[in-house]
Amino acid sequence: MSLAVILGSCCGSKEEKCANGQAEPAKADSCPVAKFGKVDTASMNVEILPAMAYPKGSPVDKWGKLKVAPNEKGVRSLCDQNGKPVQLRGFSSHGMQWSGVANITEENMKALRNEWNCNIFRLAVYVDEEGGYAYNPTHRSRYVENVVKWCAENGMYCLIDWHTLTPGNPQDAKYRNRPETGIDLAADFFTYCSRRFQNQKHVLYEVCNEPNGVDFENDKFGGSKWPDYNKPRITWNDFIKPYCEDMLKIIRSNDKDIVVICGTPHWSQRTNDVIGNEPADENGKVYDNLMYTFHFYAASHNDGRHDETAVKFWDVDFMKYFAKGDSAKSVPCILSSLPVFVTEWGTTDASGWTNFRPDLADMWLDIFNGKNDGGQKVSWCNWSFSAEGGACAALKWNDGNMITMDKKILTESGKYIYDRLRSAKD
Repeated sequence: MSLAVILGSCCGSKEEKCANGQAEPAKADSCPVAKFGKVDTASMNVEILPAMAYPKGSPVDKWGKLKVAPNEKGVRSLCDQNGKPVQLRGFSSHGMQWSGVANITEENMKALRNEWNCNIFRLAVYVDEEGGYAYNPTHRSRYVENVVKWCAENGMYCLIDWHTLTPGNPQDAKYRNRPETGIDLAADFFTYCSRRFQNQKHVLYEVCNEPNGVDFENDKFGGSKWPDYNKPRITWNDFIKPYCEDMLKIIRSNDKDIVVICGTPHWSQRTNDVIGNEPADENGKVYDNLMYTFHFYAASHNDGRHDETAVKFWDVDFMKYFAKGDSAKSVPCILSSLPVFVTEWGTTDASGWTNFRPDLADMWLDIFNGKNDGGQKVSWCNWSFSAEGGACAALKWNDGNMITMDKKILTESGKYIYDRLRSAKD
């Protein structure tokens, strides 16, 4: 099915289509101005990869193509191909332009599976940051293609993350209508990936990383005050949900049942904003096999305690919201209400640089192991498999190879995650 059919009616005959389904006009007045940009015909016609083989007994070999289905309590959860709940555990990369050359290698993917016991790897595709996807087309042809292949060779799942961060609005023109090319980068990216990888059982998509409200020019948060958790500027209804529905139209046209994960407001912290208002198709039917993100950093996002950290949310009891709900704050139990995937979390303060807190991380991982009213097993990717970003990074700088794993190359956070992954049972 062509993109023109998916997203709207075409008003011209050129092959290169606007992301809203209109053809690029031959003249300025030949069709209405597109809200968003174009999708390259090379992405629309990319060769579809044949199904990859997975090592016998590996996670993907055992669980197959994942789906979202009810658990024993009737709560939607991530499940294997037969509807049995599963929990994915692994790492997220940092930006490929900063740490990918050193860390995202064929050998390291093998080590993450065999030495660390990871069953998923999240590839963070930064977009508009220095050297990001918008400026380096080899990110797709090199990193995305390679990591999909290397994960398959080791029987790990691969989460492809469209890493919106700056700007924080996933509908921003820098993602949806590049001024230098007119290309809708997001639509083009997911057109390419969903067509290219439609036969792969191990691929999942995260369509927007951390929607946040500090992207409007001349409308920045001032001073050192952290943006108010209770007042997100990039809201679910106005910005994020419509964007997710755009991407879901594209993805579902090529891969009707792949698991897709949607970012949530305020750096993917207000997951509860989605409850009762999930993305739906043009007929109003909520999409199947859809999940929602929650991101946390243990020293900052916890049970509301008044610990002194650089970034703090005093009196916001995130743990209670997810495990049991909080009627006083009109927050139902999130893990009874929505299928959640923690696609990014850290053992430190939200800055990533200080306050390693394994005690608070333990409390979160207990909740994700099923200690919540929904009985939901929550999958997670730790931030990050890199030597970038401070104390939350797993690796030290230039201290050695991954195979055979030597703890001397790990930070305290890296050692903690290594032990948690090694002790986990599928």
